[in-house]
Amino acid sequence: MANVHQTQIIKIGNSNGIRIPKDYLNSFESKNVLIKLVNDSLIITPIKSKIIPRNKWEEILESMVIKNDEDFNDFDTTLFDGIDDI
Repeated sequence: MANVHQTQIIKIGNSNGIRIPKDYLNSFESKNVLIKLVNDSLIITPIKSKIIPRNKWEEILESMVIKNDEDFNDFDTTLFDGIDDI
């Protein structure tokens, strides 16, 4: 079931706008949106940010920990692959 909220178009400086409820904005990952007019409806879609918020950095860094049992010996072979000779 979709959440529905009634609001009004308001004057904001020289422009008009709408107030978006805080709980709707909190569900967005970004404050950037796309606005599309489809028939008689205005569709507002959040643009997903490619920038990772700082509160997720710790979780990402923990998943990037190098384990002692990982083998990185094949990196040495790239030193002598001949690419530098080109």
